[in-house]
This record gives sequence, structure tokens and C-alpha cells, in this order.
Amino acid sequence: MSNNKAGFSLKKLTATFLVLFAGLAMVGLSGCSSSSSTPAADTAQVVATHPGGTYAPAGAAAASATKVTVGMYGINAYEIDTASNTFYFKGYMWLRWNGDADPVSSLEFANSVEEWGLMVTNLTEAPQKLADGQNLQVMRVQGRFFQPFDLSNYPLDKQQLQITLEDSVNDNTAIVYVPDTTDSAYDASFKVPGWTMDGVKATTLTHTYKTNFGDTSVNTSKYSALSFAVDIHRAQNLFWWKLLLPLVLVLITNWLALLLSPKLAEVRTAMPATALLTTVFLQQSSLDAIPQVSSLVLMDLIYVVAYGAIVLTFAQIIWDNHKAKEEDAVSVAKTQKADRISLVLQVIATVAVIAYLVVSHS
Repeated sequence: MSNNKAGFSLKKLTATFLVLFAGLAMVGLSGCSSSSSTPAADTAQVVATHPGGTYAPAGAAAASATKVTVGMYGINAYEIDTASNTFYFKGYMWLRWNGDADPVSSLEFANSVEEWGLMVTNLTEAPQKLADGQNLQVMRVQGRFFQPFDLSNYPLDKQQLQITLEDSVNDNTAIVYVPDTTDSAYDASFKVPGWTMDGVKATTLTHTYKTNFGDTSVNTSKYSALSFAVDIHRAQNLFWWKLLLPLVLVLITNWLALLLSPKLAEVRTAMPATALLTTVFLQQSSLDAIPQVSSLVLMDLIYVVAYGAIVLTFAQIIWDNHKAKEEDAVSVAKTQKADRISLVLQVIATVAVIAYLVVSHS
């Protein structure tokens, strides 16, 4: 009777696998047939295959160019969104120049995201005339800006909140920006929750467009640009106490299995298995603060090391269980000695690799 049941179960299992295999084969064939269908004739003409605009550090200004000194005073930055690569900024900016040029009307915030939400308010209707003859226009700026965030070093990453200004009408032979390095600063209340401020940098740039914008008398167009960058880095308490400490506790629990008697096979086997499952959930929760990226970030690499240590412990215990045919004192002592050597080597290797990763990504 039992043989008949076993045969019946085997037949059911075989039939189930055959049905699943047939279903997968049909899906694969349908996908191949749909992908091999003849596409419609493509009549589009290739216009460009490579990007055509680049920012580069500015060289010497042309003698004919009006130098416009640009300053920034930051009030606050908020809603730093690494998923959409944007942030909000509020502060003041000013332009100071000589002559009859009008750099205010042609000023453009090159990396602003929402033109309708960008608020640029001149504090005076017309530029002020300073005692030394220069013109001054101060403006209040508030809006959302685009900034590609590099998350490869998360959670020890350093970021920049950049605001790039550019003249949208006059090329770099007419208008050239220079930073006001004396009076540019940020307010004492300028704080980004979860981040630490490192200062503000300004860089004078030349934006070269590989196009003439329809003007057949020129080949390329070059415009002066200026970038203000607020340097920030993520608070390290997040890494040491909220992300690394729980993982270290799980690894300690995993390694404690090697200190138990080889006679406790079930307990020793359960400990690394539980540690492995816990590590999987810890990794998922540790990456909740950032969007999914295609490459491994620093925290992923640390978890790869942790997975390796847990798997080695698991393999060591399984090997001990496999060869533990005799329970005499000599065999138990040899197994315990091998376990302790493995424990010491694993701890040293794990700490060394994680330390190297942290130092190299800091």
C-alpha cells in the first residue's frame, strides 16, 4: 500500500513539473515570436549620437567682457531627495558690475527644476548705484534644483548642493561671472537634518554648447557660468550606531555557535541559519533611506562580507556534524580546537575587510 502511495505521489510530482515546464516553454515561445516580428520601417534620421554640451573651468576673460561679481548667502536647504536628485534652496544672491550692461535680465538658473516654482525676487526695482560707481542688484531666491547624487559611498557619502547660474543671452565675450569670495556665506541657522555642513565653494565655468543655436556665422557657443556648491556629508552616527552595530551583534551571535560543544549539533546549526535570515532583513532596512541603484553601495559591500562570514560558519558546523561519528573526548577536543581557530581567523578577516572598505570609501 505504501509503495502504491509513493508511486502515485511520484507520478503527481512528475506531472506537475511537466505542466510547469510546458507553461514556461509556451511563454518563452510567445516571447520569441513577438520579439522576432518584423518591425515597421524606420524613417527617422540620426541627428546626434553624443552629448554636445560641457562645463569646464573658465580661462582668462576676454578684454571686451563685462565682469559681473556674483555672491550668495544661504538661508536653508531642505527636502534633499536622492530618488529624484533634487533639493530645495532658499537664500539671497547679488550681482555687482560696472558699465551699462544688464546681466540681471539675462540671468538663468541652469539647474532649476520647476521654472514655475522658482521664485527670484529683486529687492529693488532698479539696480542700486554704489559709491564706487558699480551697479548692485540683490535678489531673494527660492526654488527646487537638480543635483545628481553619487550614492556609492552610502552611508558615508559626501554630497554637494549646487546652484549653477548662467547668462542665457550674452556669450563669454560679453559677460563673465566671478565669485564674491569675500562676502558669500551661509546663515548660522543653515542646517540640513541628517547631514553636516562642510562649507561653500564657488567655481567659475564656461559652458560650451556644441551647437550654434541656428546662427550659421559661428560653430559653437560659449557662455559664462558660475556654480555655488554647499558641501555636506551624512552624519556618521547613522552608520556606526544604527546600521553597523546591529550587524555586528548578528555576527557575534553567529560566531558564538563555534564556541558551543559539537554535541549540540541542532543548536549550533540553528544559530548561523537564524543569523543569515536576520542579516537579509537588516540589509533591506539599511537601504530604505536611498533609492535602488544598479551598483553596490558601501553598505552592500559590508553585507557581502557579513554573508561570507556567516556562510563560512555554517559550512564549518555542517562539516563538524558530518565528521562527528564518534563522541569520544579526543574527537570533541579536535573539533573544538578547529572551531576556535576558524573563529579567530573569521573575526580577523571580517574586521580587516570591513575596515578597509570604510577607510577606502570615507
